[in-house]
Amino acid sequence: MPRIRKSSVNKELRSLKARNFFTDCEKAGTLSAAVIRSPANSGKVTGIKIPDMPKGYYLVTAADIPGKNQIEFEGTSEKIFGCGHIQYRGEPLGIVFGPDEKLVEELKDRAEITFDIESLESALKNVIHKQTMPVIPVGKRAGNSELMEFVSEINSMPSLDTVLDTENTETDTEKTVYTREVASGLFKTEGHDEAEKKLFTEDRSIISGKFSLSIPHPHWAETGGAFCYMENGNIHIYAPVTWTYFLQKSVSEMLGIDEKKVFVHKTLTNMMNSDGYWPMTITAAETALAVFVSGKPVKLILSRREQDRYVNNCAQAEISYRNAVDESGRINAMEVSIDIDAGSSNPFCREITDMMVIEAAGCCKPDNIFIKAAARTSKNPPTSLSIKDMSAQIFFAAETNLQQISGRTKIFPDELREINISDRQKNFPFKISIASYQDTLRAVMEKSVFRRKYATFRLDAINRTRKDSNPFFALPLRGAGIATAYNVSGWSAIGTFPYRPKMEVTLTSEDRVIIHSITPSAVVQDIWKNTVHDILQIDKTDIEINSDFRQEDIPKTPEDIFSSISILNELLKKCCAEIQKKRFFQPLPITAKKTAAAARTEWDGENFCGNPFTTLSFAAAVVEVELDAYSYNEKIKGIWFAADCGDMFDEKSAEKTIRLEIQQELTRLVEGRNIQCDSCDITFIKSRNKPGQLSGLVHNTVPAAFASALSVALATQLTKLPCTEDEIFSLIRKREKAGADEKQPDAAPPAEKRESAADTNSAVRIQKDSPAQEGLKEDSK
Repeated sequence: MPRIRKSSVNKELRSLKARNFFTDCEKAGTLSAAVIRSPANSGKVTGIKIPDMPKGYYLVTAADIPGKNQIEFEGTSEKIFGCGHIQYRGEPLGIVFGPDEKLVEELKDRAEITFDIESLESALKNVIHKQTMPVIPVGKRAGNSELMEFVSEINSMPSLDTVLDTENTETDTEKTVYTREVASGLFKTEGHDEAEKKLFTEDRSIISGKFSLSIPHPHWAETGGAFCYMENGNIHIYAPVTWTYFLQKSVSEMLGIDEKKVFVHKTLTNMMNSDGYWPMTITAAETALAVFVSGKPVKLILSRREQDRYVNNCAQAEISYRNAVDESGRINAMEVSIDIDAGSSNPFCREITDMMVIEAAGCCKPDNIFIKAAARTSKNPPTSLSIKDMSAQIFFAAETNLQQISGRTKIFPDELREINISDRQKNFPFKISIASYQDTLRAVMEKSVFRRKYATFRLDAINRTRKDSNPFFALPLRGAGIATAYNVSGWSAIGTFPYRPKMEVTLTSEDRVIIHSITPSAVVQDIWKNTVHDILQIDKTDIEINSDFRQEDIPKTPEDIFSSISILNELLKKCCAEIQKKRFFQPLPITAKKTAAAARTEWDGENFCGNPFTTLSFAAAVVEVELDAYSYNEKIKGIWFAADCGDMFDEKSAEKTIRLEIQQELTRLVEGRNIQCDSCDITFIKSRNKPGQLSGLVHNTVPAAFASALSVALATQLTKLPCTEDEIFSLIRKREKAGADEKQPDAAPPAEKRESAADTNSAVRIQKDSPAQEGLKEDSK
């Protein structure tokens, strides 16, 4: 295990290269720490103590903070340690630490938290001793009216949480912090209400649904935390963070010391996505405070429950769609409502909301669209920003919505997409190029033989439900689903992080090349070295990536907030080309610096329309699933994945990345179970497009394709993931009941049952001259 020795760190430079894991860092006399959290979701804390605290153990609370008890960004703040009014259940109130890890956990459980209950006692006395309270003579029972009057008095009392928190005027339980509305077509020219009357009429199919994706992070990953110590008046923080600048600034303000005395050392993380920028900053700051107060090294390792509940905490959205669809399958009108739960705080609400609005229609371009999104606070823990998770949520909803439309209109899913991606619609507010989209869709269709499988499984499900509504029989239920999505490298529409990627390359007098940049993944490092080797003919062993920055040059933006790998590689090529021109005409060393030019896009920020993207990559996925009707065990018979990421740097590495992400995704689709997959076929479309982002395309497509495939197998719509056995059972029973109601001609089912029945009994519509018609005839025999 690496041991921390006396620091020989260059105080002028700060390294942004991740080394080791923070859990492996050791220093003599290191103390173990645990966080004491609020057991209630509201109330006013008046004190916290631990009885019989042993010698050598410490308790640190908000009262020990010499500076600011909060982190703050873009007008949003969150307490480092809770004090006074509680914001949410589990809010950190203090940190206890000492030599014995087991005893520290016991002390945490023994902590006594005092709440203000004077107002509650006063309220109780007012009811009990109220003069109007009925006086009942001894030996006489109270009448109903007297009892009802007393019960009414009790019921009129405020709730416990309200009484405990009557003075809390800082934040409401639920407050809308940011909204965004977008309208086009009649919604824009006629207004929302008038457009609804004209668009949602009886001659069109009105199809609606509500969808949500809340896929947890892998449980095999190391939990978060921090290791800190003091040396020569400087505080050193080892933590898996990717927002070095913000952590350094926050700790400086909390402790009231100069930023130059705060050294942040990045450590490795096993997470698919970086740990939450916002929550992890709080955790690292709490550990730093413990070190500052005690003067001893402290290590805080979060439990798995704490990690899942308080760190891996991306904002969650519930997305509702209402569609008006004509007979041809064209979506004439689409209404989208996005409700975003930001937790007690989230400084990225604007970015999250705007991004989800832009991606809300998926790859479709409806003639008339109205999107309303709102981010609100709640009594949940603070949330952070994960581009992958937010995009996956909105694409899951958009693609599952299309699957529902396909089922109701009896149009093939791929045909429905081809109809609604057409560029004939010129009023759509956001510009999306469709050439690559169509190429990936057709490639995955051909490889998977999707149409024949989809039609066969769909017809089998319909026949099964018609012959016998009982789903429990020996044969497995099978289905096939498709999903499409895109991924973004650079957002012109997101203005909070105006960071422009930079690259600096130096050819030294020893014919070594130094690339000055934040260290990327091992795969990208190899790509960069190949690029330098091809242009400068320098051996790869003589190429070094230097991630040391002067303090004032540390990027203000989280390092992985938006992908810029493709942009950086282009800058690297330009730097190498410049050096190649100069190397034989001027003495070494030679340094070339390049900064990404300001994006020349057609984005209109004032009217929120135009082209919000720098570069796009597209993907399509088909999933074939098999469900055991007795055990409810899902098995994936095959996954077909196609992507167009432009000019590929390294196709073999790209394929390895996709296969790894697919395996990771299969661990998260069903709660508490890993799904097996028999085969996986990956295709990359050859194109001359600019290099695009690869990572995240699987997350944007496979969950929706899996949900669509399972919906076909179940003959009813699955609207959220991860799913559970109980949810599958409930869906089958709901479908079974809807089918039973249909068999009673005298009984008209309620509207929601009619909709369910219509969905389960819809067959696949085969249009004239359809390329799948001939195959379906053979299958029907």
